[in-house]
Amino acid sequence: MLRRLWQLIRGSEPTAPLNMQTGSPFYPPHPANVPGPFYVEGGCCLACGVPEDIAPDLFGWVEGDMHCYVKRQPETPKELDRMREAMCSSEVDCIRARSCSPEFLLDLARAGHAHLVDTPS
Repeated sequence: MLRRLWQLIRGSEPTAPLNMQTGSPFYPPHPANVPGPFYVEGGCCLACGVPEDIAPDLFGWVEGDMHCYVKRQPETPKELDRMREAMCSSEVDCIRARSCSPEFLLDLARAGHAHLVDTPS
């Protein structure tokens, strides 16, 4: 059911290249991201500073690269709220989730940002 909801919200075709193993869209993450479901797409950052302002404990900054990254994955409901706010506030949709819970996907969908989830869990 969640996959069908995801397809309805996102539309028919992904805009990114497909991962050959999973068939899901592939958005290459910046190498500084920590492992986990949330990441900043490599080469996409505009150096706007929005993610770091909203969630400075979750986002870091690579000075020489002028690029933000996820330095820590959210662990609490409040941190997830701030991650969602950063995702919805980012100017060029660089903050993504590889997968997420149905509740998180619905919250993003209500805000018009379900396209930031690579594939539902």
